[in-house]
Amino acid sequence: MKRTLLILFLLAVLPLGLRAQKIPAVNLHDKDGKVVATASLIDGKQPFAITFWASWCKFCIEELEALTDQAPDWERPLRIYAICVDDSRSVSRARAMASGSGWPATILYDSNSELARALGVSSIPHVFVFDKNGNLSYSHMGYIPGDEDSLVEKLQGLQ
Repeated sequence: MKRTLLILFLLAVLPLGLRAQKIPAVNLHDKDGKVVATASLIDGKQPFAITFWASWCKFCIEELEALTDQAPDWERPLRIYAICVDDSRSVSRARAMASGSGWPATILYDSNSELARALGVSSIPHVFVFDKNGNLSYSHMGYIPGDEDSLVEKLQGLQ
C-alpha cells in the first residue's frame, strides 16, 4: 500500500517539477512608485536576472557592488533587476541607498514580498536567471565573492 501511494505521489508531482517555471505574475514598483508588472520584464529578445536585496543585507550590497565593478567589462549591457524587499518601514532607506549607487541594475521594489514568496525566496541575496521568454534557467542563493561571475556567465550564455 505504501509503495502504491509513493508511486501515485511521484506520478503526480514529477511532471510539475519537469515543466519550466515561468516568472510569476506580480506587480512591483519602480523608484517613482509606478507599477511594473513582472510580465513587462519579458521582451522575447534578451534573458534577464532578478536579484533580491535589502538595505540591511551586507552580502546583497557586496553582490551589487561586485556587478558594478564588473559592468564596464561586459560585451553589452545585461538586463538585471535588483528587487528590494525592504518593508514599508525601511524602504525609504533602501531608496536613498539605491539612488546614488550606480548599480548596473534596474531597481524595483517588492515591499510586500509578493514576488519573493512566489519564487520561494527564503533568504537573500537570491538570484534568478530567466531566458528571453521568462522561463527560469538558473537560481542561486547567498553570495560569496566570485558568484557574480556565474551570474554574468549564465546571462551571456543565454543571449
